[in-house]
Amino acid sequence: MHLVIVSPFPPTITGVGQYGYHITRGLAETGVFSRITVLAAESNSSERPNHLGMTEIEYCWRPGQLNAQRAILSRIKKLNPDVIWFNLRVSMFGESSWLNAAGLSTPMFARQMGYPTVVTLHELVELADLRALDAPGGLMAPLGAHMITYISTQADVVCLTLRHYIEWFAAKRPDVDCVYIPHGAFQEPVLLEEDAGTELLLFNMLAPFKGVELLLQAFPALKLQYPDLRLTIAGEEHPRCPGYVESVRKRFNGIKDVSWRGKIADEDLVDLFRQAKIIVLPYTASTGASSSLYRAATWGRPAVASDLPEIRALVKDDGFQVEFFETGNVNSLREKIGNLLDSPGRRRAQIENNFAVIQNMRLGATCHRYIKAFNRALEKRRSPKRIAIPQTNIEPA
Repeated sequence: MHLVIVSPFPPTITGVGQYGYHITRGLAETGVFSRITVLAAESNSSERPNHLGMTEIEYCWRPGQLNAQRAILSRIKKLNPDVIWFNLRVSMFGESSWLNAAGLSTPMFARQMGYPTVVTLHELVELADLRALDAPGGLMAPLGAHMITYISTQADVVCLTLRHYIEWFAAKRPDVDCVYIPHGAFQEPVLLEEDAGTELLLFNMLAPFKGVELLLQAFPALKLQYPDLRLTIAGEEHPRCPGYVESVRKRFNGIKDVSWRGKIADEDLVDLFRQAKIIVLPYTASTGASSSLYRAATWGRPAVASDLPEIRALVKDDGFQVEFFETGNVNSLREKIGNLLDSPGRRRAQIENNFAVIQNMRLGATCHRYIKAFNRALEKRRSPKRIAIPQTNIEPA
């Protein structure tokens, strides 16, 4: 069984690129595929591995490239795979609306060529606060968001990481065959001991809607109340917001005990979370599931999160517990962080609940769900082939 995967991929690290990397790794470890080929985006990095174990990696397209769609479809035709998985982020093909729309229509054309196609759509911008996201297009942005949703879901099976999105499609687009696959954990869950220090961690791709400035506004008052408190801000700058991180650092330059870590390698993430007392998700807008919340659960760290519809839906769907604060409210954020700092029992209850939840969302269970989605696409294309479902002691819901 030959699987082709179209996804952002290391060395370029984005949230979706990391997701693609880890799911690819997990699928390869199942041993049920004779061949896996990743059609990845080119980058300026000199480090471009051609293999991940036995998985082949071809860097055959570039964001902003006029013929990205043609390049991907050309390779698909030559490779002639049994099934194709597209791991999609809304702006992964470039900042131009036209280039992006062309790239996101690639699954539709692959399906028309007769290949079983599965799409994972991480963002449903049609439901997002486009103004808070500073989405391009002005008054035409809602129409553009609708078109992106329509174009990118022209596949045999569409995988969504929020059950809320499944319900929306059932009501608005019942023609789309949707499957719920929770984001899940990338690493094996490890319940880390609580660090003796008092460090807050914000780890994400950094952009105005991630709430960095909100947290920096709340931090000085928290510092007065908890003199030993530190704040670590980690993650790369969002490609759509060049210069943002530098401008924020200059604006808040006078605040003590704030550490800017930048890009964090995968192998260093566990230590980053080990040093944290609380994970903060202060977003002012969101377009999908938060990988930071799953990481917090994986390593036993409590979270304070903005009360956005997407995060509340994620928490409800999966059974997580978080300390919610009023979106955009500095005083509410400060109060909720203080509540967790002051209550070891409150932190412990959240940690134990979330660590139990994440056990059924390990990488093996997520890959199990994907293989079922691939078989569903094969069946819809009337292919006689099926992928053997690997044995696992985790039965996905």
